[in-house]
Amino acid sequence: MKNKGILSVTAFSLLLLIFSACSTSKVAAPDGGGKVKVSGNWTVQNIDFEGISSKGFKVTVFDDAPYSCFVGSQWNLVASGNGTYTLPAGQDCVAGERPIFWGVATENGVPTFSFKKMPGGVKPAKITDGYKLTIKSVTDNSLVLQDDIYFEGKTIYINYHLTK
Repeated sequence: MKNKGILSVTAFSLLLLIFSACSTSKVAAPDGGGKVKVSGNWTVQNIDFEGISSKGFKVTVFDDAPYSCFVGSQWNLVASGNGTYTLPAGQDCVAGERPIFWGVATENGVPTFSFKKMPGGVKPAKITDGYKLTIKSVTDNSLVLQDDIYFEGKTIYINYHLTK
């Protein structure tokens, strides 16, 4: 039994090391245009959908708030991987800053943005759940992140359009 625990700790440590090694503030642009820095201060300008009409569609995103609460949210992505997102006040929105730990990587040729929510003083290694979005496009001043969710038997996509 002891060896199983050691193996689990070793496997988890290896996963953490891989995630940390992939955590960077730059990613290859999806159009092949070289590396683009993702760190910095971003604002979600709008959110749109593919595969479903947003009219009357309500969904909570990132286990936090309705998607509409994220329009106007501020994302502070520090190159170290630390960061925050701040939701503005609004109907059904709990305004405020949420700490995150984030990174970018390329998986099977697809650039991705991943983050973990970091509740009060917890270290990133202690958090096992997180969120992974596809980087659909990125330039020095714009970023489009796409989240895919399974809904009513099909995959739909939520696109977050951010600007610096």
